[in-house]
Amino acid sequence: MKIIDRYILNEIKIPVIFGISLFTFIFLIDIIVAMMENIIVKGISILDVLRILSFYLPPILAQTIPMGMFLGIMLTFSKFTRTSEATAMSAIGLSLKKIVKPIFIASVGVTIFIFFLQESIIPRSVAKLQYLTTKIAYENPVFQLKERTFIDEVDEYNLYIDRIEGKDKQAKGVLIFQKAEDKAFPTIIVGEQAYWKDSAMVLKNSTFYNFNDKGKETLRGKFDEKKVPLAAYFSEMEIKVDNIEAMGVFSLLKEMRGKNSEEKIPYSVEINKKLAVPFSTIMLSLLGVFLAIGHHRSGKGANFALSLIVIFSYITCLNIGMVMAGKGIIPAFVGVWTPNLILFLVTFLMYKKKAEVI
Repeated sequence: MKIIDRYILNEIKIPVIFGISLFTFIFLIDIIVAMMENIIVKGISILDVLRILSFYLPPILAQTIPMGMFLGIMLTFSKFTRTSEATAMSAIGLSLKKIVKPIFIASVGVTIFIFFLQESIIPRSVAKLQYLTTKIAYENPVFQLKERTFIDEVDEYNLYIDRIEGKDKQAKGVLIFQKAEDKAFPTIIVGEQAYWKDSAMVLKNSTFYNFNDKGKETLRGKFDEKKVPLAAYFSEMEIKVDNIEAMGVFSLLKEMRGKNSEEKIPYSVEINKKLAVPFSTIMLSLLGVFLAIGHHRSGKGANFALSLIVIFSYITCLNIGMVMAGKGIIPAFVGVWTPNLILFLVTFLMYKKKAEVI
């Protein structure tokens, strides 16, 4: 590899890392806010929160790496233009094709890495996220049980909690409906407060009410303590990536077998997306060079704004195409790959324009 190629690759490293980090942080903001609620309100440890965030990263990186490459390369070549390094490259006989050669090689390598993320890392990451979330919920029911929310998935119990208070996360104002197949009406249990022990809710100072088939109260009693098992609610789930967005291309192709044409549509859309988005890295990287090089007056702010416009336009077109393809209005290939085709045409036109002056 020539010295100039190594120099260009070395110069883009920090701006690209900055771009990827910036867009990844933007994507993570909502998750971080939710995790802060878990730390402050629900008592989840910071270590567990960091582990959850680490498992969210791979799916986000698959989307933000192309964006970060585009921004980083724009910033680098804008600097080359301001410092006349781009002019010096032209003066020593480097054509535009030779200048962008290391960028093309780097973008192809990054595209392969994104495919690796999608096929290997993301499915494992999502599976580990599912396992960790279930484990936390099993060990700390407050993670799942929410205030003023009616829960009807706890085996034979329906559960309502008015509020959760204190460092020990005790529940206040607990209402439970205990269902039975041989009874028309459930047993109602009302507790002043409850605490958690061994994956169970222990009610204190609770009252229960039984009813006959006509809804008339037949029995009433009190408990100093009553244990309500929650193990069925928080039992370990089968670790399987059943969300198609978390599946790799080969897994999606396998899942499509035996499905009818309508059922295949979301899988087809996702497969095309997982192929189109990584390939957009190549076009975005080259476009970043062509947009930045030669514009002496464009600073970091202008390049950042321009990069946001290009990225927002691409994401908007991609989402519109995916929605239309998902509804069967247009073929999945057309809906997902049209933004890439537009990127290719814009990149090609910018190359022809810049090649005439450099």
